[in-house]
Amino acid sequence: MDFSVSDKMKVVLEMVREFMEKEVIPLEPHFVGRPFREMWPELHRCRVLVKQMELWAPNVPEELGGMGLSLVDLALMTEELGRSPLGFILFGCQAPDAGNIEILEKYATPEQREEYLLPLVRGEIRSCFSMCEPELAGSNPTELHTTAVRDGDEWVINGHKWFTSAADGSRFAIVMAVTDPDAHAYQRASMIIVPTDNPGFDRVRNISV
Repeated sequence: MDFSVSDKMKVVLEMVREFMEKEVIPLEPHFVGRPFREMWPELHRCRVLVKQMELWAPNVPEELGGMGLSLVDLALMTEELGRSPLGFILFGCQAPDAGNIEILEKYATPEQREEYLLPLVRGEIRSCFSMCEPELAGSNPTELHTTAVRDGDEWVINGHKWFTSAADGSRFAIVMAVTDPDAHAYQRASMIIVPTDNPGFDRVRNISV
């Protein structure tokens, strides 16, 4: 693997570094002392600037509106963004949206791309990923109690999730649920898009971390 840094990437990193120093790090005291929603207008202003500099969504392919960076270049940019807890959301590559974008980019239907993927890439909506469950190892997808059963053209999902990062304010969740209980342990579960305004999606409370 070639670990050399191109001239173009050196310029990009310098732009990111300067933006972090002048725009992002000065916001941190407000981030600590104010609710996230109150900060959104200022964060949105910074996101607009990032898009104008053509530094938006470094992990997303260019044809979808991102920078399409290689793994090495993305790692270098991540090193700069990680200097602040606000870096990733201001550059459109925060978790869990970044991972959900990768899933949808690979597997979404044309309709799902229009309704969920493209608005997510543009930063118009947010998403969450629902795998962890109470009293189970959240990082082990072979141990899930949540089930999904096909009923005509719909899936009926029953389960209790928690530690679903960014659920508050998300437009949709990608939910892991058991769809084939008799299959091999690593083939039992599926990922299903669930709009958070669905009447069956009940967000009980936020959990502090």
